[in-house]
Amino acid sequence: MAAPKLNAEFIVKIALKNDRGEVVGEKEFVTYPGLLALAHELGLEEIHTTIIQMPTDANGQTVVIRAVAKGKPGLYTGIGDASPLNTNRKVARHLIRVAETRAKARALRDLCNINLVALEELGGDEDLDDERREAPATSIGRHHTPQGAANGQPRRTVPATDPQRRALFRRAYELGYEGRDAAGFLAQRLGVDIERATREQASKLLDELAAEERRGRANGGDHAAE
Repeated sequence: MAAPKLNAEFIVKIALKNDRGEVVGEKEFVTYPGLLALAHELGLEEIHTTIIQMPTDANGQTVVIRAVAKGKPGLYTGIGDASPLNTNRKVARHLIRVAETRAKARALRDLCNINLVALEELGGDEDLDDERREAPATSIGRHHTPQGAANGQPRRTVPATDPQRRALFRRAYELGYEGRDAAGFLAQRLGVDIERATREQASKLLDELAAEERRGRANGGDHAAE
């Protein structure tokens, strides 16, 4: 029997625009209800969460939660974080709930083998704006000429975006690094402190970590909680 597929009604398409406001493509996101429905079809048995970090003034009011989803496909984990900086005003007062949903979404994406980012993982309007602003690089690609390159000037470096930094820290948490250890791990991989990383460096490392995760799955790596 064929494996269940994600229903189209649970996929949201968002237009990507360049700096001139022109639509140059679109990006698909899966919704949490869709992931949950598919997970139940695949034999989801249980999903539970643990708070890794409570919000304090010292950590910028950042909540970090770990989710574990168990089902017939196996045992999968996910890390979700939420802070006033990566949530919109409507949900900023519900950081624990947001972080928990993001953590469960990541665990369920792995369990369901869905490579689309969950809509709930976005950090509000700011993250969506960054997705749109980065559209020229992904849509025009190698044909895009960086400012200054045409007249022989050095290529302008663009700092990594806040969504990129948050995505990198989520990856580090998933690999077992927390706090200063996470920052140290990322600095080692980036070659610079994360606050000094460029958008290109952050994007490259995100791609590398995603590729390493895929290789781990292909080689039968352990995705379960220890």
